Amino acid sequence: MARGAGARGSGFKLAALESFSGGLNLRSDQFNLAPNESPDLLNVAVDPRGGIRMRDGVDRRNATPLSADVKGMWGFHTGSGTNAVMVNYGTKVAHSVSSNFTDVAGITARTAGSRVYGMTMNDVAYGVSYDKPSFRWNGSAAADLGTTFDGTTGNFPQAQYVEFWNNFAWAANTYEGSTAHKSRVRWSNANEPEKWGVEGSASPDSDYVDIDLGEHGDYITGMAPFGDRLLVFKTNSTYAIFGYDSDSFQVQLQSASVGMIPLSSPAVTPNGVFFWSAQEGVYLYNGQQFVYLFSKLQPAIDDGRITFINPPQLAWGDNKLFVSLDWTESGVTTRRTLIFDPTIGEGGAWTMTDIDGGPMFAYRPPNERASVLAGCVANTGSVIDVEDEQNRTSDRYTGSTETHISSHFVTPWLTGNDPITKKRWGKPRFITLAQDTITMPVEVYKNYDKSSQTTTFDVNVTGRTSNSLWNTAKWNNADPTSDYYAAWDAVSRDLVADVVRLPTLGTALSISLKVNGPSTNNHWEVNAMAFTYNPRRLR
Repeated sequence: MARGAGARGSGFKLAALESFSGGLNLRSDQFNLAPNESPDLLNVAVDPRGGIRMRDGVDRRNATPLSADVKGMWGFHTGSGTNAVMVNYGTKVAHSVSSNFTDVAGITARTAGSRVYGMTMNDVAYGVSYDKPSFRWNGSAAADLGTTFDGTTGNFPQAQYVEFWNNFAWAANTYEGSTAHKSRVRWSNANEPEKWGVEGSASPDSDYVDIDLGEHGDYITGMAPFGDRLLVFKTNSTYAIFGYDSDSFQVQLQSASVGMIPLSSPAVTPNGVFFWSAQEGVYLYNGQQFVYLFSKLQPAIDDGRITFINPPQLAWGDNKLFVSLDWTESGVTTRRTLIFDPTIGEGGAWTMTDIDGGPMFAYRPPNERASVLAGCVANTGSVIDVEDEQNRTSDRYTGSTETHISSHFVTPWLTGNDPITKKRWGKPRFITLAQDTITMPVEVYKNYDKSSQTTTFDVNVTGRTSNSLWNTAKWNNADPTSDYYAAWDAVSRDLVADVVRLPTLGTALSISLKVNGPSTNNHWEVNAMAFTYNPRRLR
């Protein structure tokens, strides 16, 4: 938060920024920003307690890139402990237990550029890609599946989307006998994902429903299992299927105005289901209502910076939402990844990164570390772990190549609670943390003008760590058998905060600083800023 106070014994007053937990806010009217928000930040993480720091670097899963972009990802898990990441790329499907990928043999080649959606049920992975036969893979052998819906085994619908819910396999937006059924949802026999329909029945092919066929011109764009319901998204609406068998399944409308963009990936979380709706942004469905979460970043959609050549993708990990999307500046489109932390503040906080992520997947192998994986776009064929807990100071997308993380954040306009009076700004102080000695360039903007900086200076931070290392310090007695023996206990070293005094900022109605990370591959952190100023008399 920002606060102001008079300095004892002088005419100077104090304005302090003690928290940056509001995150990114792209509103065009920058006067509406909260003191803890930033109008521009990149590759930083905000701490719930207020500090801001460079994000950790990402790391590739596969040292050897695949030959084409990854389009879809899902997990394969068995009761015997086998865990693998499944992907499709080009015309192929592949799996990875720990690092590089191995192609799955024995199935029909996929259409290049199409996306496979998959699931695991009864220790078997199933994949669908709409225009090609669906397939099965049990960890060693794979095969195409038929499309007979009479209760016999060895079948699975051709469909765009697939999910496992309530002991049934579900397929949506189906392609049957060269006919598209874009509003159709089918379900398998209970615990029998390769049996569809009722064997021996006069009407064997009856286990499906066409949801509001032709209503508003929309069609099914995804599914998400959520507790006692299976959410079915269409382009402009959302439905839920309730029940426990073919006799009790029923469809209920949840929203006639909010749907999901096609070929995206909803994120099911303890908070609810996050998804991207049309060209509006991220919504949360919490079981009772739809909550819009993208108002702070909506201007980037309105002015065309967020584009939709490739659909946004979502995944949940480390209690945060990751959203990868197309970002266009100066006519160049790249992929960026937004991160939303719902635990910070009243409405959560957004940050932006330049992480090269396309399709995203929350990989949660039982009894192992969970991670958020992303298939790269610029770095063709690489799958990366994007979570911010890897203690890396650079990004590694391919092989052993390390990519520098360019980071910065911009403060809101500081006015001293008086936007129209000139002030003489003194020497600001930063409270910083750095393990290594670094230089951070700072750009100074004045008088509500962000077109060009008025001056620049460097913040030189001397890296400092505590000399009191755990398991090394002793006092009173060096004898471990003594009652007076003591020792430090756990970690190897710790960072030490430092207060850095900066040059005088000069005279201005208002000031804003852009703090850039170092050009070297080093972490940095800023926990607070303090600005002194002396108001000039209004004439």
